[in-house]
Amino acid sequence: MLTAVNAIKLILLISLGLFYFIGLGWLVIGPLLHGNLFTRIKEFQRSQEISLMMISGLIINYGITIILHSLISSLILGGILAIIGFSCYLGMSYKSLRKTSLSLYSFYKWLGIILVASLFLGPIITIPLSDWDALSIWFLHAKMIYTAGSFSLLTGWQHPSVLFSHVDYPNLIPTLAAQITYLMGYWNEYLPKLSLFFLLLPAIILIFSFFKRSFGFLFLIILIPFSFASRLWDGYMDGYLSLFFAISMLLLGKYHKESKPIDLISSLFCLLPLLYLKNEGVLAVISGFFAILFTLLLKRTSFSFRRFFKNHWKLFLFIFILVIPFLIWTYYKHQWGITSDLELGTNQSFIRFMNRIQNGSYKLVLDNTNFELKNGLILLGILLSASIAVKQWLPKELIPAIIAAGIYSLGIIVVYMVTPYDLNWHLHQSVYRTLLTVNTSIYVACFYLVSFLEENEESFKDKFKAKAY
Repeated sequence: MLTAVNAIKLILLISLGLFYFIGLGWLVIGPLLHGNLFTRIKEFQRSQEISLMMISGLIINYGITIILHSLISSLILGGILAIIGFSCYLGMSYKSLRKTSLSLYSFYKWLGIILVASLFLGPIITIPLSDWDALSIWFLHAKMIYTAGSFSLLTGWQHPSVLFSHVDYPNLIPTLAAQITYLMGYWNEYLPKLSLFFLLLPAIILIFSFFKRSFGFLFLIILIPFSFASRLWDGYMDGYLSLFFAISMLLLGKYHKESKPIDLISSLFCLLPLLYLKNEGVLAVISGFFAILFTLLLKRTSFSFRRFFKNHWKLFLFIFILVIPFLIWTYYKHQWGITSDLELGTNQSFIRFMNRIQNGSYKLVLDNTNFELKNGLILLGILLSASIAVKQWLPKELIPAIIAAGIYSLGIIVVYMVTPYDLNWHLHQSVYRTLLTVNTSIYVACFYLVSFLEENEESFKDKFKAKAY
């Protein structure tokens, strides 16, 4: 009986959370995509719109909390705004929903989304927090916010006992975990992890925007997200950083191929959560930005920043709104004297960089980097060779992912070169996680090569037969 009651509570909590984030997210995505409440643009899948609303809702919820400080006040205001947003969404969607019939394609796609989401929900809520970083960084911060009932200086960010826990890290998931436990009225090692599911679900939905009955999509879903599935339920943020970065590059490649504005918008919006997960998210956003810039330049022979900004000013406005919570947290850190332990940008970091160049320590960094990336690079090399064998050219959709992976990996190498910690220890503790983002970008490039080979299957067969004769 108790198990049934808990299951009902869990279903209600998830349903309430979905309503809450979709409603909040509509306040940004509705005006951005539709212009007004009664005009529906039909250039994108409804599932893609829902995922963008959830991503925006998560960030808006975080922003409200760090502005109001109080958990209860932020939940009340967020709830009111969510009701307004969700009502507007229903009003806009009502007519189109009446005219839309569920196709077999949509049925299979949503069935796949539910199945994959359920496969991850199980471990998220049944495996307790146990790993060191999860317990002592993100969910320690969540417990601090929950205990204080607020996100403010009173939370205890300056207390000497918690300075080891990277208090400078962003707090999107800790804030959400604190809100969930505050609503339920208790803390344990299971319930706060439900926050991970609300971040995971829009990512899964976006992956299924590539859904088709093909080997290529099966290849994609196996590599992203199942190849690093444990990183999506263990309480670390590295898996989610890698996941959203990879999806951003997936959508950017799709935009390069099909030129649909919704894919460019989705790619940009997938970069935004990275600012709120880990400090490395800033590097990931910079890498993604350069990949987007290169893609835009590659698609247009005459590119004008002024014309692009004039045509897409509303997109930049809403992106700026969703960056405000990051700027507020940066301001708080400065005001509260919270600094990063890596000492990036200081004179000492430059001295350490030069010393490691001179004493050959850079070889250790490169060896570790090569070890972590070699499997992905080998797979990419095999697929590149097969693609060249089929055609004399390669799909350009993989270029954004390769550019982003290259910039990000160079940035991570620089961070290790300037670390104030023992280099061996730092690499051993983190390199397998920090380079996961690069590996997932390589997987994206591999996906586009597999899709390319599938599309040219007949050409491959013809060449194979010719060589056999």
